[in-house]
Amino acid sequence: MFNYYERVKSRPEVFNQLACEELLFVHYKCPMTARMWDSKSQYNYLQYLLSGKKAYHTPGRSWLFKAGDAFFVKRGACIIEKFFEESLIIITFFIPDCYLQAFMRENNSLKTSPGLSLRNNDLIIPLHVNDIMSGYIESVLPYFYTENKPSEILLELKFREQLMTILTDPDNLDLKVYLQQLSSPQYDPFQQVMEANCMYNLSLEDYAKMLNLSLSSFKRHFVSVYRTSPGQWLQSQKLNNAYKLLLNTNKPITDISFESGFENSTHFSHLFKKRFGASPLHYRKEESSSKIS
Repeated sequence: MFNYYERVKSRPEVFNQLACEELLFVHYKCPMTARMWDSKSQYNYLQYLLSGKKAYHTPGRSWLFKAGDAFFVKRGACIIEKFFEESLIIITFFIPDCYLQAFMRENNSLKTSPGLSLRNNDLIIPLHVNDIMSGYIESVLPYFYTENKPSEILLELKFREQLMTILTDPDNLDLKVYLQQLSSPQYDPFQQVMEANCMYNLSLEDYAKMLNLSLSSFKRHFVSVYRTSPGQWLQSQKLNNAYKLLLNTNKPITDISFESGFENSTHFSHLFKKRFGASPLHYRKEESSSKIS
């Protein structure tokens, strides 16, 4: 699976970069030649599309974005689809949880009413783009290409101003509510990250990295939360999802296998038969026959 953050950071000749504190800003023309690919990132990011069009797909939900759109992506995994009608030009701001938590704690004016809660656990939060946000993007673009790079202090000041602009826009309440939850002392991202990303073919090391834990700490914490091993839980979640898709859609077995996070359809069929007593194709036929009769 493509690690977006690490690929960007390792290729400054393709992804023009600015860095300050824990933040990384990048501006680039998307070099991907594939139409669709799996993507993951251990950091959240804000992204603006300057031209082109792309889509994000997660289990049960898709978003289509075009030039002029902005959105917030939580750390995690997804499927990205690229359209080739025109060049896809992007500016991305990678932001770790710790930075967002500190920002929210330092700005008490951003606190929302105690009764407000997130409407869903979606990976993507679309943003309303106002004139001030657009002006910020235009003002920061020249910094990527000047010989004398701006100071980190200036970059962070401008970014904090932009973040405040986004969060004080009433149309971006969903992001403000999420960041308030993120900054709560009681917030534990463990279950949110696991349950939002369990349908992808990720290693345990990938999950540990997303949660900023060592592999051994991740395994211990997982067992304390779910009372089973990570491998058993992940396999069960994927098979449950495949079962629902098998009975409620007409999707091909290969698509169901892919969307449920299995390495290949042969491995999926073996595990499905072991749990449900029949191959996916035979199980679907038997269920269809029983409904007709």
